[in-house]
Amino acid sequence: MNDCGISKLDLKRRNRMQILKVVREQGPISRVDISAILGITRAAVTIITNEMIDQHILQEVGEEPVNPNAEVRKGRRKILLDINETYKFAIGIYVDEKEISIGLTTLNAAALDKKSITHKADMTPEALAELLGTTLEKMLQNSCLTYENLLGIGVGIMPSAFEMMGGSTTDTGCPAFPVLQKALEDSTRLPVYINSAVTEFAMAGVHYGDLHAKAENQVFLYWDSGSYRAIPVSGNAPILPAGSNDTFVEHICVNPAGARLEGYPKGSVRAELSAAAVAEKIRPVFSEEQTPTLYAALEGDLSRLTPASLLAAAETDTALQPVADETIKQFCVMLHTLYCLYFAEHINLYGFGFTPEHLEQIRKAAAEFAGKDFAQAIILCPIGERYHFLSGCTYLIQTGFYQRGGLCS
Repeated sequence: MNDCGISKLDLKRRNRMQILKVVREQGPISRVDISAILGITRAAVTIITNEMIDQHILQEVGEEPVNPNAEVRKGRRKILLDINETYKFAIGIYVDEKEISIGLTTLNAAALDKKSITHKADMTPEALAELLGTTLEKMLQNSCLTYENLLGIGVGIMPSAFEMMGGSTTDTGCPAFPVLQKALEDSTRLPVYINSAVTEFAMAGVHYGDLHAKAENQVFLYWDSGSYRAIPVSGNAPILPAGSNDTFVEHICVNPAGARLEGYPKGSVRAELSAAAVAEKIRPVFSEEQTPTLYAALEGDLSRLTPASLLAAAETDTALQPVADETIKQFCVMLHTLYCLYFAEHINLYGFGFTPEHLEQIRKAAAEFAGKDFAQAIILCPIGERYHFLSGCTYLIQTGFYQRGGLCS
């Protein structure tokens, strides 16, 4: 007879995972309310949550506050549960072609320590493992922690560093880093989770700085070396499969009468909004006389153009204004397409270098194009450049803690 169905361990992990998910999104919350939301008996919820309290994964945080406007109820008030964010700690690593960022956080992704190291695109998996070893020892010592306190290591690697880190692609199209995986595991004896940093940034932007942030649909739009990448996120997980091409956004049409580019629709994002495409629109007026601010900012090299540098220079370089206005309008068309396509509550922008003033400029154009609700849905990712390692921490916490129901060993 073949064994079929779900094992007791799988069922236990699933129930614990569901409870952690509810506490994360609704907490602090009572056992009774968890039972009502999940449709699990109160007795089962009590058994599972008591076990997780004994393991220090959950903690009781007091009684439900009294609502002066509610009807007075007899009996004891509900005891509220919350996640113990210091049950384990996360190590995150971010790698691109110029920088290594390493950080230590709680389960709430609150940073305790961080370090950034520049390199000359010559980092190897073995060298990274050695670098982590010395850095980790100091971080643990500074925070009075040991390896036993760690959940594991989450690593986010930018596409520009895939080859440097020995990256390959699995049969399903997912990125894999077998040499780096082995080097880190051999060096630390900890679980290691590695993925594309772009996908991890998308996950990190959802719950950044708020343990109980409401689960929602978002689209994480990333500017990378002159092109666009988009990761739609539902709740805490990317909607697209891990191996999906995150540059699909560049096929969106933003100008039906626009330029043609082989392999893309007429007037596509790639043909109209890429750094190269916008640079060609600027080139006829680009000079030290007509566009002095932009010329100085780019040191005369249009290949260094970014969306932020264009908007900043257009404030004083009047010759740039027509291109800047057209670019913002087409940018809003792209954002609105993503907003509608994924029923997004937010469009999260990262890597563009936009200031709050640039955001308001974009929102003003967006409101004229599709209304105030859409305009307010456009936000800047709160994760700053000094906190790139949060991409790895968030991926580790989601994959190694929540998806495992807290069963870390």
